[in-house]
Amino acid sequence: MRPVAGLLGTLALGALVLAACSSGPSNSGSTTTSSTSSTRTTGKTTTATTTASAAAQNQAATAALKSDLTAAYVAHNGLPADQVAGTAPGSVYYAYLPSTGTYWAIADFVPTSTASQQTMVSMQDEGCCGVFSEPAGGPWTYVSGFLGEPCPGQIPPELETLWGLQYPGSCPSGTTTTTGT
Repeated sequence: MRPVAGLLGTLALGALVLAACSSGPSNSGSTTTSSTSSTRTTGKTTTATTTASAAAQNQAATAALKSDLTAAYVAHNGLPADQVAGTAPGSVYYAYLPSTGTYWAIADFVPTSTASQQTMVSMQDEGCCGVFSEPAGGPWTYVSGFLGEPCPGQIPPELETLWGLQYPGSCPSGTTTTTGT
């Protein structure tokens, strides 16, 4: 009976690890360095992370996170909040970068059906999307806009790899660098 109990314990641990994964692309090449549990509060909800790693870690994109990103997007762009419906379905990527102690997210946003012509125009092209960062315990900050997917230098390289991003052909030839914030 002991081998069966060990197998069940291993299966239960595997199920917990899978449950903690987010829906974004995964990086099968990351190396887990420890198995600790930490808690992070975002807005009104708490997200538990069951593993700690030196590599960038995907996080679950909760409704509270999406609301926080929408608020940062609206504030940065000076748009009427009642004219921005929120994040586009399936567009939010969210991760933690242990090397800088910073959370990062990218998202596309959609106008409401009653948005003004001015708001709809503002939300076109690079106004559609945003790169955001949040130091642990700090507020979300709008870092930059993008069209399609971020260009090199708009997000840390570890996140480019984690999320499997492909650069759009419209990226400028010179790249900018991200700060550790």
